Amino acid sequence: MAIYRTFIAIELDEAVKMAFASVQRRLRAEPISGFVRWVAPEGIHLTLKFLGDIDSERVPEVLAAMQMACAGMAPFELAVRGAGCFPNFERPNVIWAGIVGDIKEAGRLALRLEAECKKLGFPAEERPFSPHFTLGRIAREAGLKQRTQLGEIVRRFDLGPVGAINADAIHLMRSELRPNGSVYMSLGNVKLG
Repeated sequence: MAIYRTFIAIELDEAVKMAFASVQRRLRAEPISGFVRWVAPEGIHLTLKFLGDIDSERVPEVLAAMQMACAGMAPFELAVRGAGCFPNFERPNVIWAGIVGDIKEAGRLALRLEAECKKLGFPAEERPFSPHFTLGRIAREAGLKQRTQLGEIVRRFDLGPVGAINADAIHLMRSELRPNGSVYMSLGNVKLG
């Protein structure tokens, strides 16, 4: 019996991941960017529900809950637009890319997943669903001056075209922490529609 750190997400196609790699290269060209731990482009995804550590034997029941959440939901389209920081540009901790398109459907899917996972005993998310793609996290050693500079860079940054996301399936993802960052593996997926 193994323990997996898990979450449910919409995966991106290779063209979008490559576009994010290009965006990160442009941001890395900034001298201050050394204070950012960049997410590997292959690890960028849209998280719908974080589950945390689960016993590997629970994977089938989680996939069944995902199936229930997806029942009757048609695929939908999303696109990437704009960049920002959490919690704000003045004291950023996270650099993200924004999402436009059928946000209502993404939110409805997240709520349905929340309800189905709650039936399995997973705690409900206290924060409202805020769809975004995490590009990087500001290092702990960055001071207020560096954070402010990074926030200003992101505020001025023109993300440019990244591509469309056809949300036609959701994946149960396993996150494995390694010295060079997290590695993600799909434990299974469920199609929408």
